[in-house]
Amino acid sequence: MQPQKSLEKFHSLPNLARGSSNVETEFRRLYSLSLSQIQRHSEFSDYNYKPAPFNIRWIYGYNPKVGVINLNAEGTTTAFYAASNCGVLYNWTANHMRILQGHRHMVTCIAKDKEGRWLVTADSGPENILIIWDSSDYFPVRTIYTPHGSVRLSKVALSADAKYLLTLGYQDKANLRWWIWALGKDEPHATIDVEIPQGGVIDMAFNPYNSKQFLLMTKNDIWIGVSGKIFVFERGLIKETDDYELKIRMPPKKISPDYGKLTCFTFVEDTSQILVATNRGAVLVYSYTIEYQTDVDASNYENLRFVKVLKVEQKKIQVIKSVDGVIVTGNSVGDIRFYDPQMKLLYWVHGFQVDSIKDLSFNILPRSYKIFDPKCKKMCVCWEKVVSDIDPETGAIRQKLLKMKIPSDATVGGKPFIVRDFIVCTGHQGVGFADFVTEKLTTILDNKISYALSITVHPDKPYVCIGFADGIIEMHNFIQHKLFKRINLREHFKIVIPPKDDSIKCNTEITKPRLAVTCLRYSPSGLHLACGLNTGELLFLDPITLDILTKKPHKDIQYSIKEINYSCDSLTLVLADIGRTVAVYKYDCVNFEWQFIGKHRAHYKNVTAAFFLPKKNDDGEYKLVSIGADRIMVEYDIGKSSEEYLEIFSLDRIEQAAVPLTGIPWPTPKDLDPEEHRTNLPLILIADNEHKYKIVNYSTTMSLSTVLGPRYEHPVNKVQLITVNKEDKQLQYLLFSTKNVIGIQKMPLDGNPWKHVGMLGHPIEVINMCFREDNGVLFTIGSKDNCMTQWAANYRAVETTTKLGGGDLDPYYCLIEDGRPGWLFHEIRDLFYYIQILCQGTFSPAMRRVKDYIPIDSLPDLMRALGYFPTEYEVENLIIEAKFKVYQRKPSTEIDFEEFVKLYLNHRPAFGDSFKNLKNSFAVFATAHRDSYVIYRDDFIDMLTSNGECFSQELAWYLLSILYGHSFEERAAMTDNDFSFLPEEITFSELVSNIIGIQDVENLSEYSAMSAVFQSVASDSDELNE
Repeated sequence: MQPQKSLEKFHSLPNLARGSSNVETEFRRLYSLSLSQIQRHSEFSDYNYKPAPFNIRWIYGYNPKVGVINLNAEGTTTAFYAASNCGVLYNWTANHMRILQGHRHMVTCIAKDKEGRWLVTADSGPENILIIWDSSDYFPVRTIYTPHGSVRLSKVALSADAKYLLTLGYQDKANLRWWIWALGKDEPHATIDVEIPQGGVIDMAFNPYNSKQFLLMTKNDIWIGVSGKIFVFERGLIKETDDYELKIRMPPKKISPDYGKLTCFTFVEDTSQILVATNRGAVLVYSYTIEYQTDVDASNYENLRFVKVLKVEQKKIQVIKSVDGVIVTGNSVGDIRFYDPQMKLLYWVHGFQVDSIKDLSFNILPRSYKIFDPKCKKMCVCWEKVVSDIDPETGAIRQKLLKMKIPSDATVGGKPFIVRDFIVCTGHQGVGFADFVTEKLTTILDNKISYALSITVHPDKPYVCIGFADGIIEMHNFIQHKLFKRINLREHFKIVIPPKDDSIKCNTEITKPRLAVTCLRYSPSGLHLACGLNTGELLFLDPITLDILTKKPHKDIQYSIKEINYSCDSLTLVLADIGRTVAVYKYDCVNFEWQFIGKHRAHYKNVTAAFFLPKKNDDGEYKLVSIGADRIMVEYDIGKSSEEYLEIFSLDRIEQAAVPLTGIPWPTPKDLDPEEHRTNLPLILIADNEHKYKIVNYSTTMSLSTVLGPRYEHPVNKVQLITVNKEDKQLQYLLFSTKNVIGIQKMPLDGNPWKHVGMLGHPIEVINMCFREDNGVLFTIGSKDNCMTQWAANYRAVETTTKLGGGDLDPYYCLIEDGRPGWLFHEIRDLFYYIQILCQGTFSPAMRRVKDYIPIDSLPDLMRALGYFPTEYEVENLIIEAKFKVYQRKPSTEIDFEEFVKLYLNHRPAFGDSFKNLKNSFAVFATAHRDSYVIYRDDFIDMLTSNGECFSQELAWYLLSILYGHSFEERAAMTDNDFSFLPEEITFSELVSNIIGIQDVENLSEYSAMSAVFQSVASDSDELNE
């Protein structure tokens, strides 16, 4: 008999109620556990509670405006910094990265306590949040939503003992909010307004030796504040309340403006002084006593006063810290100096030099060491036999140091000078870790701070290239996560003009072109790497070493290159620039160089896609097409192009109202029966700004299928078809991205909203992405960001959501107002059967036969009855899709109920026609009159009978008379083509109320017009039923 498992280790609610007498205590115990702790003690630790299409594996780069925090303690080598919308803990010796996700916007503030146990990340977006993390298990223990309400968060500080949290936001003036975050209240415990204008506070921190004190610094002054409980005088006694208050004051000072503006500050432990540095090398001393004293009582912040100013350096001091009993400064030219508490110079770093010091972050624990002075004065064989004892304060083994290898200070006695190691943040040389004893600087973050503009991944080798706005190209090994090569195009193409013979100064002129790498692309074979620049120049680089192969850049277009694509054989290249020009190059296999073929500006709006098709023309050249925001698809004839002129084969309009945002070649499914289906159709897939996918036959420019795409805030603007091999099967997925969302969609495309999964790809905008199919790795870069994110695809997520959606019509009910029980679905069902009655004859005496299908020719009327009014162009596409279902050889004549519902949901507007769009369209034809827009009656009739898919005048009169509610008898008495029943001036409210038929216009400014029409149709049908 097996022993019964103990129920005490499981924290389930039934066990708590059954096995504990004090349920409230157990509930508190349960809610105090983090998720990782619950999983550690649970049988269900592998439960995937929230499937995501991608998981972040690595982030290349960091946000230099936020800084880097040193978390080194007890031998660990970890740096904490912000990258994009994440916090990152990076162990550079183990090359391991832990990503802290949870922010919607760019992380702009980070903080830690004295021991590095509690970490804080905060963003400053419209709906900003602040998250406090437990570094022991990397779990968020507290999230504060919108700490300052609708005001954006500016700065955050955490006290050394991790008890208190201070946040700063700006309304009319600076607003400080003070939190005891562990209590879990959603409101701050104290708040105060300070007369500081917006953006005035440049630094803010708690006193690490007195957590009740904090300090604000502007460019001209400091503000010292204190927190405490509120005391009230009641019945002759002073009583302590549970409320808190903040007090703050600005110590006055009188110094010459020649000392400069304030840049940084630090608290000194022994003397309780506050040292404030300036941009002209001075240090201001604030103290509680005029004389220099130690062990000063700093409890009364009212006694803090300005004492003196010291000129200690010639350059701008950008960092000042107090650590291990000394004062450390870092200036704008890269000098790191150490002073005693009286600001006397003790030591300066000799071993390395950087361009400038932006920040210094020291190890959490002081160095544990023991100095040995052997007689041999060197590390001989006996050195290894020396055993160090354990430091009683830190509990770590003392580091063995040879006295002659230890730095000595600048005093007369030359005493050994040792401080803890630190992290150095530089201006343009990345972030390094400095071992103070050896003065060796180890680079830990070697990423540039310029914005990333382009990326591309090698099809075979583990290399990914990033192009930056300052002309730098980096190649990284995405498996080892290491920088492989970096080149600077501005340095390579700089122009050096030597001094003239008669020059007196003999100065050499150096001109660096302001190049930016706007596009990078590997060829499908991996043998070519093209680089497009903001000047319109095209370079070709070695795909492995990044050596520049082009002796002279190709300068055949004038504007910045935005897109580059290769043909299937990697021998032909097409590029498009922001000036709407499409250019073609071919590779000469004899001379091993690329040659310019021709260019053409066929679009009058931006080119949104330019790509080669997998089929060739009769002359052996691959077909080339471009799609523009002008709704035009252009096919080029490369074989007939000559003299730098790119010949156009055809130019056709492929959209009526929607704007194509991207396009790719579209393959025919391999599992089709060639006897019943067409397997050789030339197809392309287009994503437009109406949240739709369209499969288009590029030979006939006919739209064969319209499918509802992902309905996020922004439409899909980038797509890539990927193939995955699983268990001897080839599965296809569509990789997509919107403005800020990335996701995976399961094939085939049918409008099923459960067949795609998306997540936030970048807080601002995803400007480029590339994917490696064999590794399942996605790379993305974002707008105004220098970071590149590496993701691992999770195909299981989309497979799981597809199964959860169900079969048949179950996954589509969420697209219908109120779902399956709602009025719209019943209206669809009723009208579907009513159409059968009409087709059988309304007054026919024959027996009615209810079927599961209706004639395809009746689809337009049924769509209009449901509130969707397609144009004639859309009706034609609708009929063709219903008849041929893209691939069928023989056209169908009937359609069943399930297919009709899917067709209706895919073709109708994704979000309805908003009133904003109606107003914009009305303003195009309207005339300004008396502070409003109106359309005159004659102009309105002329617009209907002459623009677009126009009506005849007789049909326009007939339809408008019906819309205005005239009966058959009234229309018979009226004169044909007499539009006098229309007002002479048609306003917008007149249009939507009496012509379109929407009620309560004033309350529906941003509401969906189609939904309003649906509701009016439903109310009319309910009245008829009654």
